[in-house]
Amino acid sequence: MFWKRCIPLIAMACTAPPDQASFEEDPVGQWLSGDLHVHSTGASNDTHGDSWPEAIAAHARALGLFFVVLTDHSNSTGSDPTTTDEDPALFNQGPEFVTRDAAAQWSEDEKFLMVSGNEISPRAATDTPTGHVGCLPMEPETLDIDTPFIDRPRGAVRGGDALQQALDRNCFAVINHPYSAAPWVAYDWSAYGYHGMEIFNGGGGGLDLFDLASRDAWRCDLLQGRQVTPVAASDNHRIHQEAPGTLLDPALGWPGTSVFATEPTWPAIIEGLLAGKVSLHDGDSRLYLDSYDKRKARATGHHILYLRLRGELDIHAQPAQLQLTRAHHCSDTRPDASQAPHVEESTLLSQEIQPGDSFDITIEISPESGVYTAILLPGYPSRLEGVRYAALSKAIPVP
Repeated sequence: MFWKRCIPLIAMACTAPPDQASFEEDPVGQWLSGDLHVHSTGASNDTHGDSWPEAIAAHARALGLFFVVLTDHSNSTGSDPTTTDEDPALFNQGPEFVTRDAAAQWSEDEKFLMVSGNEISPRAATDTPTGHVGCLPMEPETLDIDTPFIDRPRGAVRGGDALQQALDRNCFAVINHPYSAAPWVAYDWSAYGYHGMEIFNGGGGGLDLFDLASRDAWRCDLLQGRQVTPVAASDNHRIHQEAPGTLLDPALGWPGTSVFATEPTWPAIIEGLLAGKVSLHDGDSRLYLDSYDKRKARATGHHILYLRLRGELDIHAQPAQLQLTRAHHCSDTRPDASQAPHVEESTLLSQEIQPGDSFDITIEISPESGVYTAILLPGYPSRLEGVRYAALSKAIPVP
């Protein structure tokens, strides 16, 4: 790892390379990478029949992923994963979590974890938002796998209803793709209280404008005092899709979420998710954000004096802009789901990073109230397609 010259945009200082040695060591643990939103054959009805859990597990391990969560659609359009035709006689019949045994079979302690989750998928009578809610079991062994989720008939179940069902089932509840080109999968903002928000979804050919809208909604939540963890996931439906995938067909792990965990177990991953210890990434790009006090020990809130950005840009990427910002105000448009909240921010650092470069940059700040985040952005998304090899950091809020 080598140093990049730091270019601050406001009155602050960048540390010199020798100072890095005096920072407190990283805590004991490891970054575990995985995919939190994957669909499988036999449980979701839109996988083209070739995404069996065994194939997903083999491909994930070949990619170096440590965990995969199967989040198949609730009821698979009338409890029949072989058809896309809705049969009212089968509404709300279940079964849910039909991949539980397969997930256990293809997991291997301390090497690879497959978890059977769900994507509760109500739909409005028209193409208006309801929302898809990811249900990631906190405790898979004690999960209620028999009670069906209620997601039909159309127009009878709102996004907030789906969210509550996930919370009642003791799941780490994620609002998936809250803004989307397909309006019926966007969230209707009828309830809050979710644990996570998918701010980087594999559809759209990389990080796109809908993802950036979701990122603003997440930062708006944080500015309003909600504790929400950002996640990135592929939403893969076809396991044999070659990486990085296409506009409508993302490959497994494109993008993915890395979670800092004290040990390679699912409870430790959940602990890391609840604490917001994540990094979101596409390909081999990575971005980590940490905060330290005047003694260069890890710190939070108004004790922060230094912000440190570490990571790398995938060698296949275009040159990227590394930006550190402080979001300080949100004009919240919700519950209107047609437009995202508008976040006002100040840019603290803007630095060009070249493909294949790693970086370790420290900024000295006078902490002000707001939400500090970083993004590594190669190019900029168009209206129709996103950019590959982006990376996003966790948030550091200062009250």
